[in-house]
Amino acid sequence: MQAPSRIAKRNDDGKSFVTRRIAGETLILPVTGHVANLDSIYVMNDVGSRIWELLSAPTAVETIADTLSHEFDVTAERATDDVAEFLEMLSERGLIEYTAETG
Repeated sequence: MQAPSRIAKRNDDGKSFVTRRIAGETLILPVTGHVANLDSIYVMNDVGSRIWELLSAPTAVETIADTLSHEFDVTAERATDDVAEFLEMLSERGLIEYTAETG
């Protein structure tokens, strides 16, 4: 039996962070109690920005890796490894969370 796919989604309650796209980069600014935490601004390059965009809806990790493999012309293995590492960093910072695929 195959293990269920992991689904990644933004941990977005509308209050925990603000996202802006400026000069080709995505900036994520954590907000706590209506105050921005300027010590924790996250700046994402094109690949990180694309992953963040794909996370606008809950998305299977495999789907993200497959999309990046095709769009950025990298091997599936490289995309899978890079996506896993990047998503883990986002998870550690509380910006995303994982769920198991249902159904």
